[in-house]
Order: sequence, then structure tokens, then C-alpha cells
Amino acid sequence: MKSESFVSIVVVVQTHLQEISKQLAELYVVLDKNYTDYEIVVIAPGMSSTSAQAEDTLLQHIPGMRIIHLSAAVYIDVALAAGLENAIGDFVVLWNAYADPVSLIPEIVTQCRQGQDVVVGVTNNAKSFPYRLVRKFVNMALQAIEYDLPSNSTGLRCLSRRAVNAVTRVGRFHHQFYLRIQKTGYPAGAFPYTPHTEVEGMGMINSVRRLLRLMVFNSSRPLRWMSVVGFCGSLAAFVFASYSVLIHLLNGHVVEGWTTTILFMSLLFTLQFIMLAFFGEYLGRLLDESSEQAEYAVVYERNSEVMLNTDRVNVLSDSLSTENNRVQTGRDK
Repeated sequence: MKSESFVSIVVVVQTHLQEISKQLAELYVVLDKNYTDYEIVVIAPGMSSTSAQAEDTLLQHIPGMRIIHLSAAVYIDVALAAGLENAIGDFVVLWNAYADPVSLIPEIVTQCRQGQDVVVGVTNNAKSFPYRLVRKFVNMALQAIEYDLPSNSTGLRCLSRRAVNAVTRVGRFHHQFYLRIQKTGYPAGAFPYTPHTEVEGMGMINSVRRLLRLMVFNSSRPLRWMSVVGFCGSLAAFVFASYSVLIHLLNGHVVEGWTTTILFMSLLFTLQFIMLAFFGEYLGRLLDESSEQAEYAVVYERNSEVMLNTDRVNVLSDSLSTENNRVQTGRDK
């Protein structure tokens, strides 16, 4: 028996739409077998990520598909946020067509329905020692900004409707996307699985760059840390200035002008560090408030040319669903 829960699948095109046509066809078969209502929201960022021919082929054969073309290439979390904002399902799955098995979607939705509003995919694949070492450092850095993720987590997510609403109603959240998901306050759980393929890393430089970007856009704590460093620097400059004065008073055998030069430089560095500390605090406030500039622009949206069920009407036979749905998506209260 098919579930009456409305399931939305968000897929981001990372190379070209034509390369994931097979995975999308398999996704349609699984969704049609398990759910009465569903949609496939495909986000195509940038001009080179899709073509009219590839879109026509998919839209003519796969029901319930929506292709949203963005004007330019964006970060993956911004693209996923665009899909989350446009998804209308009771449950929304952020699915990677390049790595995640399509068969796991009913399982992760079932786990979400059982009371975990946010379900995070966790890979079972063995990791190399360098990756585990770097990932441990990255996890420690992310935990310092209160971004706590299960070990070996992937980009796979399943969110209930109330979790989606909690994430999207905060306004500009795109660069805080994954952090907002983890901080919804709703119950969260891990979903172990084995991806088809998995890339362990993007290189040390790119990994560090992504970590810094994630920390800066997701928290103002690094600026607070810099404020503490500035305060410590000003304190060290004051101590060194006091030391130079004491040496001059206790030991007259010093180079002429050394004491005044050190005292003058220390005072300047003290003022500079204090000013940087205040600048850091105000930048942190500006980061928290954030700007209203849009992170993405939609060029167009196309829908499937075939319907899911032409004979079905928008009326339920019962006011309460027979399914066990503890996350209260709206049709079982």
C-alpha cells in the first residue's frame, strides 16, 4: 500500500543534467512504488548545467518533476537551500544522485516519520588514515562553533515539514544552511548507509578554505577569538613597555633612545590591538544581522508534462492517517 505522505526529493545538478537522467528515472520508479504524492525538485545552477534537450527528455517521461534553473553557479549549500525553499512535501530529502542509492529513500523517510525531524546520513565506507585525521580536526573546529554532526556524516538529509519551516523562516540562511538544520531544536538522528561512490576530500587547501568559510558564515565566534587574541596582544605590549621602563630605571647601561622607542611602539600596538578587537565585535554583529542580498536568482522553472494520477482528486478518505507519523506533518494531527 502506498503512503499518503507527500515526499519531496531535492537533487542538485553538479555537472550536467543529462548525466543523472538514469538516476532520476530510477528515483521516479521508487517514489511511484511507495508514495501517492511526490515531487522531484531538480536544481540546475549555472548555464552549463542543463540544456533544453535534456530537460524535454526528462519532463516528457518522468511525472512530478520540477527543474529550477539558477542564473549562475553557486555553492552546494545555496543550491540545496533553493531546493528546500521550493519543496512543498511533508518530508524533504536532500539526495545526491551521484553517490546515494535510490533505494534508501523510503527507509530514511520512515525513520523521519518515527519521530526524528532531522535525519543525517552517515557513511559506512572505510576511511583512510589521513582523512580520519583531518576529519577529526575539522569536527573539533566545527564543534567549537556548536555545529555538532555525527561522525562520517554525508550530505544526505531528510527533514520533516516543521523542520523545513524552522530552517526557511529565518530569512537569509543559505550560508548557514547545514548549521540551521542542526539547530532547529527538533529531534535528530543518524542514518547509516553505504554510498555508491564517495570522494574523501577536495585537497588540503580547498578543505581548509571550505572550513574557514563554513566557520565564518556560520558563527561569529572566530571573530570573538580574534578579539581575545587582540586583547592578549595589547596586554603583551603593555608588559613589554613596562619591562623597558624598568630596565632603564634599574640599569642605566642601555642604548640611548631604546626605551622611548620600545615604549612608543608598544603603546601604538596596544591601541591597534584594542581597535581591532572592537572592529571584530562590530563585524560579528554585522555578520549576525546579515544583509538582505539574494544568494541566487531563478532563470526559469519547468514542470513535467505528465501528471501523477489524472483520476485522483484532492480529497482524503479519512481525516486521520493510519500511518504512524510522530513528526506531525499536518495531515495526521
